[in-house]
Amino acid sequence: MERCVTIDGPTVVVVGAGYEGKRRCYERLVELGARLVIVDEPGHWSESLAGQSAGMQWVAAPFSGDPDADAAATLAVLERSGVRADGVLTFWEGRVCDAARVAAALGLPGNPPEAVDAARSKVRTRELSARLGLPTPAAQRVRSLDELFAAAADVGFPAVVKPEFGASAMGCVRVDDFESLPGVYKRVRAIVAPEHRAIFRAGNDLLLEQYLDGVEFDVDLVLQDGTCVFASVSQNWPTAEPSFQETGLHIPPDHNKAAVRKLVDLSVQTVRSFGFRRGVLHVEGKCTSSGPRVIEVNARMGGARIHQMVEAVWGVDLIEAQLRSCLDLCQAVKPSRKPRCAVVNAIVYAPATGRLAELPFADVAPDAGMGVELDVFGRIGQDVAGPDNIFATALAELTISGKNLRHARSRAAQVLRDPPRVLPT
Repeated sequence: MERCVTIDGPTVVVVGAGYEGKRRCYERLVELGARLVIVDEPGHWSESLAGQSAGMQWVAAPFSGDPDADAAATLAVLERSGVRADGVLTFWEGRVCDAARVAAALGLPGNPPEAVDAARSKVRTRELSARLGLPTPAAQRVRSLDELFAAAADVGFPAVVKPEFGASAMGCVRVDDFESLPGVYKRVRAIVAPEHRAIFRAGNDLLLEQYLDGVEFDVDLVLQDGTCVFASVSQNWPTAEPSFQETGLHIPPDHNKAAVRKLVDLSVQTVRSFGFRRGVLHVEGKCTSSGPRVIEVNARMGGARIHQMVEAVWGVDLIEAQLRSCLDLCQAVKPSRKPRCAVVNAIVYAPATGRLAELPFADVAPDAGMGVELDVFGRIGQDVAGPDNIFATALAELTISGKNLRHARSRAAQVLRDPPRVLPT
């Protein structure tokens, strides 16, 4: 596929590199012609990127989880390093608030920090949505077990306990009765400890919110001057309740078209009402029995391989779209009128608790030309957690394309036909 012409040498500051799977995002930015200055905390894996390409520079700055302090630290190191930025961006959920502040302080294009803050905090997302008159599930902040019981009395069951500042469904658990609250509270509290996961340095309050029925979707948007110029919808597979761990998704969706359209419209209305006017945004929502509902707004591009999937199906490069936005350039998105293919993404978890003995599909050779990408996380001999532990260990993620959805699903089933084998310990 022919890509747009490269952009001529702007200096782009990347605030926080995120997990190592985002390496391909930075490689693509360099391909597009950007010179990157990646800012992250000392010892972060991204430091290795500086030696990979002449187009990548890395500088260290502390990351505390306080957006004002972290933005100030980033600005200070940029000044000491003599960096003159043309744009600022991040692909990492944990640093969206910092990036918005850095861009604003430098007078560079970006969304208002107030909008980004409201999206980053799931509590503030619910509060702002309610004030704006947007349909949103009932929710309450929770700081103690007593507050959880009080919130449950108001919100009712079924409900969902989740972190205020989480990502990737970490710490999200469905609860169906008062009896389950103490155990779930203890489990989630352990997960959100900031010393274990950097993303929770922003805060480890919880919230209890109304459980939503229906089918879940990801809506990836490109905004320019407050107008949505592109939207892609991914249909999520049923999650592994009670944990809400993602099991997979596919593009394009095969759900009721009118219902999906309403969810897209609500997603656009929500981000615009919050104050977003530009860039690539990732909205999660559901088509419920009561109509469309937004679950959360992410002030950045969707994670994992979503950008590759969107490009395969629609011919739109979300990384280029984000780069253009941060440089205040007109968007060049030209989506195909019809899906060019279908893509399935499947996540494989440990089927039981024990020691991983066999991962039959681990030797499948990735082949981008054939639309096969396999990310293997599990190691033979590794101790793994099964569904009985609520949060099972992810072993692999397969992304595979086909001429249509049926073909893509068939190809995925063939690759994953033999399940992992776990021995008891």
